[in-house]
Amino acid sequence: MRQAGQKNPLSWFLLVAVGTFLIPASLILTIVTASAFFSEVTPAATAAHAVDLHEEAIKCTASNHPPSFGGTVVVDRNTVLCSELMVFGGMVMIHGQLRGNLLAFGGTIAIDGGVFGDITVFGGSVTLQPGAYVRGSIHLYGGQEVKTPGAILDGRLDDHSQHSLYFGFQGPGFSICYLLVMIPLSLLFLRFLPEHATFVRATVEQHVRRSFLVGLLTCLLAPAVLLLLLALIVAIPVALIVLIGLLAAWVTGIIAVGWSIGEQIMQALTSRPVTRRSRYIAVALGQVALAIFCSLPVIGWFVSIGASVIGLGAVLLSRFGTRLYGRPRQLLQM
Repeated sequence: MRQAGQKNPLSWFLLVAVGTFLIPASLILTIVTASAFFSEVTPAATAAHAVDLHEEAIKCTASNHPPSFGGTVVVDRNTVLCSELMVFGGMVMIHGQLRGNLLAFGGTIAIDGGVFGDITVFGGSVTLQPGAYVRGSIHLYGGQEVKTPGAILDGRLDDHSQHSLYFGFQGPGFSICYLLVMIPLSLLFLRFLPEHATFVRATVEQHVRRSFLVGLLTCLLAPAVLLLLLALIVAIPVALIVLIGLLAAWVTGIIAVGWSIGEQIMQALTSRPVTRRSRYIAVALGQVALAIFCSLPVIGWFVSIGASVIGLGAVLLSRFGTRLYGRPRQLLQM
């Protein structure tokens, strides 16, 4: 084994190559995420719509509805609720009008009245019954939408679980493309740069709090630094190098986090020690586990962000895996 501080030209070349490969994927990921969360409502009211516009002039009869945890929320036919509505589980029945956005985590939503706002559902279902009209968009994250004849959706339906199937960490939805990219990268990284991967993984396991703080600070400062470099036209090449370095650090950190998770799973399933051959199974198993955890509604976002921040911090603390940060608690196997 070479010394921890010794530089390897092949290591830096592979890291830069990985970052260059991921730039198109990150751009696609940014576009899809931005369109999911900052999409504008595009109403397409036409003469074919049977909804009278004068209904919007009806005065509100209720407002400031508190969040609901389980149970049933009912908006009666003669009720005009002017409030944002947030529910956790349970059932929502809208017979009257809702003037505001509806956010639901699980549960069932049945509408035969009107909703003037966006509907966002995590792991639940939305049913538009005859006579229902929604003037806004419906965003589904692992949920489903049923529209019966006679219902009007004056907006668009965005099933983000379909986006996540192809574009990686997009919230709920099992990511096949993520596995097809990250598992081969993890195996290649572990095959050609075992020392780097080992040092980063050891930093993740032994200094998780410090890794989280360093990664979080980097995520907060990196956008400002990149914008400043891009504003200075002369420094645009420097900004590209910094971006490639951050992408390479993110990939390396995710590989190390997945490897750590995979080894813990294997140790829980079998009493045999992890060998050099079985570590390839562990790193692949860890990426599958990460993809499953990140596909969970709501929780998946926290897992994805946490793994990315911790992995990024561990990579920076270990200087891209070129040295061991702190003293190891046990003998490291390369």
